[in-house]
Order: sequence, then C-alpha cells, then structure tokens
Amino acid sequence: MMSIHHIGYVIKDIDQYASNLVDGIIIKRLYDDVQEADLALIQADNVLIELIQPVKESSFTYGFLQKGGGYHHLCYQVDSKNKAEEVIKEKNMIKVLDWVFAPLLQAEVIFAYSKNKEVVEFVCQ
Repeated sequence: MMSIHHIGYVIKDIDQYASNLVDGIIIKRLYDDVQEADLALIQADNVLIELIQPVKESSFTYGFLQKGGGYHHLCYQVDSKNKAEEVIKEKNMIKVLDWVFAPLLQAEVIFAYSKNKEVVEFVCQ
C-alpha cells in the first residue's frame, strides 16, 4: 500500500510562512540535527505540509533555499521498506539519502530523485 503522506517546502522563516497560510496549524515543530534545519509539520484540513528552514550553509536544503526555495518534495507513506525500494527501482530513481530516522515523523525515511527531476520521500510507518 502507498499513499501521499505530506508535501515538503523549503522556506526562509517557518513563523512567517505559517502566518500567511490560508488554513493550517503547526502540530509539531523541532530542530533536526541530521538536516541541520528547523522543521514544522502543519495540518491543513486533511493535508500535511512539512516546512523546512535550513539554518546552516551545510544543510542539505540550504542551496535550494538560496535558489528561491518553495516546493521541495512529495512524500509517500509505505507499509514496508521493501515497497519503497521496489518503487525506486521500478521508476529508475536515484537514491539521494538512504534510510534514516526522521524525528519529525517518528519514522524511517528514504529520499530519491525521479526521472521528472523531483525529490521524492518515502516514509515507512
């Protein structure tokens, strides 16, 4: 089984961005040591939005922010790591970051780059 879990945006300021949303409330917020970024998870009706605010130049997403930021990735929830690995292989994606624990989601995630030149995240919960 696979379904959309959240949409990720790289932004300059979480508080400013969240205050300008038409709808939504921050349901979780923390600093992620691996990403070197402040993260927030916003619930907007039945949609989850992840806000990523890189705080160091060495952050994975810092360069993306310097180019303007914005929409960064789509995350799919899978019921097993094998399912994510199958999709990555079937779609000829390139793994960008292998399985790692994501504290914001309290789950293991993997990132890949698609033929559409998009970052795709898979979360195994």
